[in-house]
Amino acid sequence: MLAAYTELRYAEKVKQFLLKKGLLHQDHLPVKELDHIFFAMHKKVTVPNAKVVNTKFSFPERQKPTTVDQLLKGKLTAKELELLPRTQELVGEILILEIPNELKKKENIIAEAYLKVNKQVSTVVKKSDSHSGQFRTRKVTVLAGNKTKETIHRENGIELKLHLEKTYFSARTGSERLRIAKLVKPGEEVLVMFSGAAPFPLVIAKNSEARHIYGVELNPDAHTYAMENVLLNDLQDKITIIHGDVKHKIPPLKKKFDRIAMPLPKTGEQFLDLALLKVKKGGFIHLYAFLDEKDIDPYAKKIREICKKLGYSIKVSRKVKCGQFSPGVFRVCLDLKLL
Repeated sequence: MLAAYTELRYAEKVKQFLLKKGLLHQDHLPVKELDHIFFAMHKKVTVPNAKVVNTKFSFPERQKPTTVDQLLKGKLTAKELELLPRTQELVGEILILEIPNELKKKENIIAEAYLKVNKQVSTVVKKSDSHSGQFRTRKVTVLAGNKTKETIHRENGIELKLHLEKTYFSARTGSERLRIAKLVKPGEEVLVMFSGAAPFPLVIAKNSEARHIYGVELNPDAHTYAMENVLLNDLQDKITIIHGDVKHKIPPLKKKFDRIAMPLPKTGEQFLDLALLKVKKGGFIHLYAFLDEKDIDPYAKKIREICKKLGYSIKVSRKVKCGQFSPGVFRVCLDLKLL
């Protein structure tokens, strides 16, 4: 087999050259020989810092990772394999699956397969229903692994302890939380309405030079986790968590904010008057909604009209798709600036 033969001191340079040129035979592991190393190649070309040789030995094959499909072959029919959930949500060490009704009888062996191929996962659950109720929580059923629904999720430099059934949380919006944090300017005071277990306050505190972040949450379980998470991340000097209804807790606050986040996508606009009351002139409100793509611009127009009726002039500085909720429907953030 053709190979690039080089001294160990040039190994990384040679490897990167072969990768860049598409010459490295990645089904085979390199072979060391004293202070030299062989890299298997697809074809004979000149390689800087290496000699191209035709070896008389066989390279060991690189072990390919086992897939869920491979583990379930023979246990599921070809039609059932096509129905396997291809998108999952990972929250801490818990993998959340959406199991179609057609696979309900085989959901446990499917979960065991996902558990086996995902080494960072200790528990596999399925969604029993969608988010619902006053606190937008959901029910899940443990299918495999540890019998727990509590975990510590890590993202953007923070640790977030939560229970899947006791507080609303979406791991898929981690990049959006970081986007908001990166918009925060040094010295800003930030308010997060509907702050849950405190993912937004924590990510903002960890990834910005905000002076202080306030979070308001009605769900008592989420509030308890939020308080614990602030201590877990040692951010008690930068974050204040308030338990209660935003309608009652925000008006008495004797301050206005440079930036207000409203991560409540289904009914957030109903609380827009509160945010407008408490945002500084020139400050920003980040309003979230679930929208069909064709409805994004009309919704932005609607929000401008609502603000105008309330006596405020705002500019929609940006419309950001920050995740897909269902086919054709997106989680959208309107970045509103108070003029």
